[in-house]
Amino acid sequence: MLTATRGPYVLVIQPDDDPFNPREDDNFGKMVCFHRRYHLGDHHNYIDKDDFLRDLYLKTVGDDERGAHRYERALDLMNYKIKAPFGSPAYEREVDERLMKVISQKFLMLPLYLYDHSGITMNTTGFSCPWDSGQVGWIYASKEDALREFGGKTFTAATRKKAEDRMRGEVEYYDSYLRGEAYGFELYKDGELEDSCWGFIGSNEEALKGIEDYLPDACSGMTGELVERDSPRSMLKMFLDHARVQVTQAAKDFEKAPRQQTLQTEVR
Repeated sequence: MLTATRGPYVLVIQPDDDPFNPREDDNFGKMVCFHRRYHLGDHHNYIDKDDFLRDLYLKTVGDDERGAHRYERALDLMNYKIKAPFGSPAYEREVDERLMKVISQKFLMLPLYLYDHSGITMNTTGFSCPWDSGQVGWIYASKEDALREFGGKTFTAATRKKAEDRMRGEVEYYDSYLRGEAYGFELYKDGELEDSCWGFIGSNEEALKGIEDYLPDACSGMTGELVERDSPRSMLKMFLDHARVQVTQAAKDFEKAPRQQTLQTEVR
């Protein structure tokens, strides 16, 4: 827990134990994941990754009887062309790659990898540990959506980069959520709760920047004055010390007021 004091204000920053799931908000990319124990990414009704890839394949070549025939024909041809043993992980990978080559005509896709060890974390590049990590799905967007989002009449390399960077950013933000990197603040004035806000997701530095932007002008820069408090007793002492300072200052101001009033009367 982090705190800072300034004049009548006390700023308290602490972890948000129940942050809003960013995948329930509007996002550019669609995140489709498959995991036996975790509900990850966006809600979907796909049975498995084969069902998902089949759907995107049909949306690419035509979601009709002719498209379905083309899909089945493609799978039959792969049985002859792929040298890896049928049903093996290598065979499945090559099937997925061949399907995605066709899907890439209309869609952009990035793989999603999960590392599960004393917590979970996700990225688009993979992890070095083969035992506790693996691919769990994809984040994707249509080229048509990318043109609507970033402008332009034709899909270019620059458009691709913008779209993929956006999707990587969404995965990084979701990863912070999965790792519990979420914070909130409470702002007290004269011992009373003045304001509070939760759901600042990201690294400590990113969260503090978001909180700083949210604070009133009188508290500008307080996030740079934070001190860590490691116990409820330490927090209580901080509030008591702050209240004592405020009372002392109020007493001094009260004593000054009659003298200032007398001086103003004499001047007149």
